[in-house]
Formats: sequence, C-alpha cells, structure tokens
Amino acid sequence: MSRQASLKHDQVADHDAGDVLVRYPRSERRAALAAVELVRAVWPVVEAYLGASWQGRLRIELLAEARASGANPAAATLRHALRGMAQRSPVTAGVLSYQLGQVLWYAASGEAHYRGAAPRCPDWLVVAALTPLTHAWSDRDAWSDHLAQHLRRAARRRPLSEAALEHHAGLAPVVLAQAVSQSLARGHSLLRRHPDWVRALLAELAADTRADGLRALANVTGAEADTWRARFAADLAEWRGEDDEWRPTGVA
Repeated sequence: MSRQASLKHDQVADHDAGDVLVRYPRSERRAALAAVELVRAVWPVVEAYLGASWQGRLRIELLAEARASGANPAAATLRHALRGMAQRSPVTAGVLSYQLGQVLWYAASGEAHYRGAAPRCPDWLVVAALTPLTHAWSDRDAWSDHLAQHLRRAARRRPLSEAALEHHAGLAPVVLAQAVSQSLARGHSLLRRHPDWVRALLAELAADTRADGLRALANVTGAEADTWRARFAADLAEWRGEDDEWRPTGVA
C-alpha cells in the first residue's frame, strides 16, 4: 500500500451500530452517531409509505466533500455529504427518505430474484413512486407546490420518447429535468385513479418476481401500458388548458 493510500485509510473510521454501519472521516464521529439516529428516525416513515419492512443492514458513507448524495440499492449503501447530515433539515431528511426508499424498493420487490430483461422497472415508474418521499418531512403544501411546478412543465413541453422516460441515465440535464417532470405527471395520473398504487405495485412485484414493472402495474390497475399512455396524454392535455394558479388534487 502506498503512503498516500495509507494516510487516506488512516483518516477513515467505521461505526458499527448493528443494523447500520457508518464509514466517516475519523474526526467526525459525532456526525456518524447523528447519521445513525437520523436514519432510524426516517426508516419507519419510508416503511409506512411503501407498506414494506426493512430486514437488512444498511451502510452509510459520509463524505467530507460536497459531492452529490447517492444510493446503491443492491448493496444497501447510501452516500451523503457531512454538511448536509449536520443540518438535520426537512431537505436532508427528504433526501435520505428517497435513498432509503430506493434501498427498500429493491429489497422488498425481490429485485435480486428477477430474471427478466433489465431493468425490471422503467425509470419513470420508480421516480414517480419514490419522489413524494423527498417531501415526507415538509408540510403538505410544499409537496403540492413542487408537484404543480412539474405538472406545468410536463404539460407545456413536448412529451419525450418512451426510451428517454425508461432510461434516465445519460440524458442531458435539460432533458433529464423534463423526464422527471413527465415521470411525476404519470405518477399523478396513476394516483388520481388508484390512490394506493405505490404500495399495490410493490406488493405485486414482491409476489411475482417474474413480472416486470409494467406487467405488475397492469395487474394492480387492470389497465395495460397502452391504456395508461393514452390516459397520461389525456391528463397532460387537461393540465395544459388549466390556469397557472391551479394546484393538483389528491397528492400523495
């Protein structure tokens, strides 16, 4: 091991809390303890939202640099900047809720046992299902306002191709923003007709690990993908004709 690598390793420590393992800069032990406390507070909210329980062990990597947070659901690993963790704000809790949602979605759906074409669910479907968690710790109006902004953007701009909505990786930032808006618009269309669609979809995926996301969605809603695409388009046309001051109803 090189001297530089050794020094880097010496500056990192692990805190093992049983169900949570935190890797952190050695001088930030207080932040590591706070991370465990925060994750344990957030977990029940995520479990209640998805209607599933977490049975595994979570790994958290606290980053000294202000890099973007992220999650590796298959490895049950979260990455989060130290500064954000210390703030303990609704925004931080929302980011962690979304990340934990990704981990729990992967585990509870039996994703590891799926043998069909990857990915199992198109990106738009997962984004639509989990994004409300980002506002789980804010007041209801904050999520309603956030969703309304996305619905307006989705309604005013030309719909993206199914390929762009299915695979968000590699999209240019402007296109990605539009993909997220259209994903949330689709989620709201589903919510209008099936208020419990997120839990029902996750349960269906768990019950049949051979089914892909669109087949599972058809099973729980009684409508095939082509029918939903037509409904999404009709809803976009409806929202396009609405006044700017409207707010969506029936938000999650």
